[in-house]
Amino acid sequence: MTMLIHILGADIPHHNQTVLRFFNDKLASTAPFRRQFWVVNCSQELCRQLPALDIHSFMTQGQLAQAVIAHARRQRQDRFLFYGQFNLRIWLALLSGALQSHQMLWHIWGADLYEDRRGIVFRLFYGIRRLAQRRVGQVFATLGDLSVFHGRCPQVPGRQLYFPTRIPALPAASTPQQTATLRLLLGNSGDISNRHIAGLQAIHRSFGDRVQVVLPMGYPPGNETYIAQVEAAGCRLFPTRPPIILREKLDFTSYMALISQSNLGYFIFQRQQGIGTLCLLIQANVPLVISRHNPFWQDLAAANIPLLFAEDDLSQQQIAGAHQQLLAMDKTRIPFFAPGYTAGWKGLLQQLEDPGA
Repeated sequence: MTMLIHILGADIPHHNQTVLRFFNDKLASTAPFRRQFWVVNCSQELCRQLPALDIHSFMTQGQLAQAVIAHARRQRQDRFLFYGQFNLRIWLALLSGALQSHQMLWHIWGADLYEDRRGIVFRLFYGIRRLAQRRVGQVFATLGDLSVFHGRCPQVPGRQLYFPTRIPALPAASTPQQTATLRLLLGNSGDISNRHIAGLQAIHRSFGDRVQVVLPMGYPPGNETYIAQVEAAGCRLFPTRPPIILREKLDFTSYMALISQSNLGYFIFQRQQGIGTLCLLIQANVPLVISRHNPFWQDLAAANIPLLFAEDDLSQQQIAGAHQQLLAMDKTRIPFFAPGYTAGWKGLLQQLEDPGA
C-alpha cells in the first residue's frame, strides 16, 4: 500500500506548529488513520498535544534528510509531501535521483521559490535548486507562486493551495481605531526583506510627515545594526513624529493589538511573504499596501480584496475607500481564509491518500 509521509524539513517552529495543529484539530476526522509527520526538532510536549498525528522528530535537518533518502530508496511507491522545503540535502537527493520525481510533492511557501541573496555561493545554489525543482512531481501553492514556478517549470502539475493561516474570530464590524493621525504598520519583522528604508521613503512621498509609522523589528535576533540604519532614516524623514520601532518580539495577542490600532499596513516585499500578517489585517478591516513585484497580488485580486500598490501615489481618500470595501466583504468567501483553505486541504488529501493515486 502506498504511504504519504508529511515532511516539515526545517526548524521553523511557528510555521511547523501551525501546520501540525491544523492537521490535528481540523483534519483528523478526514482519515481513518494517524497521518505520519516527520519533523525537525518537534518537542515531546508538543507531540503529546497532537494525539491524532504520528510524529517522528529528528534533531537536525541533516538527520531528517538522511531518513527521507533511505526510505525513498527502500519504498519507491511511497511519496512525501514537503512543506516549505528549506532543506538543501533534499534538493540534492532529488537532483541525484535518490529521491524520484513521483515521490516528491511540494507545498511551496515562497522563500525556496525565490532568489533574493547575492554572491557566488548563492548563485551556484540557486542554479542547482532550479535544476532540482524541474524534477518535482507536483506542486501546491498560491496563484502568484504557481505563476512564478510555472514560468520556470511549465511541465510540473500544480494546484492552488493555501497555508492554514491562524486567523482569530473577530466581529464582522471590527474596525481599526480612528485617530487624527494616520497610523501605518510597516513590515512584519526586522528582516531586510521588508525593505523598511524604501518603505519609509515611499510613505513620506505619499503622506509627508503627517503620519505615525510603527515597525515591529523584534525578529530575527541580533539585528541591531540594521535596526539602527532604519531608525536613522526614519528620524531624518519624520523629525517631528519619529517612527516607533518595536525591538522586542511580540506574542500573538500583542501583535493582534498592534494590528487593531493601525489604519494601514505597508508591505513592499519583492516576493510572496507575510501572508499571515496580510490575512490578519484583512480580517481586521485594515487596508494594505503591497508591491507589484509581490505575486500574491494575483490572489488578492482574485478574492476581490481592494488593492493599493506602493508604486502608485496614495491618498487618505483611497485608504478610506479600501476600508469601506473591507467592511462590506463576506470574508468567509476568501479562499485563503478558513473555511476556504480547509476545503482545499480536504480535497487535496482525498486525492493524495487514495490508494490508487
